[in-house]
Amino acid sequence: MNVSVTRCLANIPRGARAIHGAVAKKTVPAPRGDIQDPAAFLTKIGRNSASLADKFKSWEHLFTASSAEMKADLGLSVNQRRWILNWTEKYRQGVDPYVIPAKPVKKKSK
Repeated sequence: MNVSVTRCLANIPRGARAIHGAVAKKTVPAPRGDIQDPAAFLTKIGRNSASLADKFKSWEHLFTASSAEMKADLGLSVNQRRWILNWTEKYRQGVDPYVIPAKPVKKKSK
């Protein structure tokens, strides 16, 4: 390799995003159908998410809250955060929420 190219590459930190540009911001989709507010959305996705509706201030807050914010500020458990973030991303992609029942825990046999 050319010495000048090697020197330039040595100054770039590994894994730097500067080469590729900034991460795209998450969009906030418009409410559609019978889902017009966070309470309706959380009710539709099930798994007792409706009880968390008072923690989200608005539609924008529901779709812009990060996992770290849900943990620190809202006090949500790991499973609740994963479930809500999974469904908010599906909603962004055009999938309307539906209830997926949780699998029952199998008891260990002796």
